[in-house]
Amino acid sequence: MLSFLPGCSSTRTSHDPAYVDAVEVKLKCRELADQILATMPNDALQGFVAMPTSFVDQNNTSRSSPLGRLMAESLFYEFNQRGFPTREYRLTGRISVVGGRDDLALVANQIVPTKGQKWAALVVGTYYVDKDATFVNARLVRASDGLVLRTGQLVLVNTPIVARLGKTDPAAAVQTAATPAAVRPAAATARNERRGLYPPLHAPVDTISSGSISIKQGK
Repeated sequence: MLSFLPGCSSTRTSHDPAYVDAVEVKLKCRELADQILATMPNDALQGFVAMPTSFVDQNNTSRSSPLGRLMAESLFYEFNQRGFPTREYRLTGRISVVGGRDDLALVANQIVPTKGQKWAALVVGTYYVDKDATFVNARLVRASDGLVLRTGQLVLVNTPIVARLGKTDPAAAVQTAATPAAVRPAAATARNERRGLYPPLHAPVDTISSGSISIKQGK
């Protein structure tokens, strides 16, 4: 009887195709983490701390998309759930209250030095969007010398949600572990290019903090 009540037809359920497609993306991220960490526990990975970064367009590794960023965020969760230490490298070191709208502790587009940090293991990846499917390749990389420690692969069917998420950001370069500093545009330019695509959800980076974040190994 409840199915005939007004408004019930618009409620997302486990049988809704859109909901099923969204959950499939989450499960694919879980599968990717399983592939990368399939051999744990393993002495070769002892002492490393994972730092997931945005996955990038295979044809232009200075560009990402909502899909690339979502996969990085999902891997923070998946690694942590498996007991693999992860580090949030976008912390500003303080909480900034901007215009009474947001309490911000994270900031994007920061240059995070990892060279020489023997504990750091970067999670990097690429995706290639074809007509019917999106191909994802991921690597767990030792930051000190680029040695690939683990790998993973996925094939995502281009469902409506994957197609929307996979639309690469036009022109605006994103900072990832694999993006050389020389090809990163000025922060103001990147903000201006993205402003037309997405509503301003938070204050510009330069109103929160400036400079680089030094990463120090904990005791």
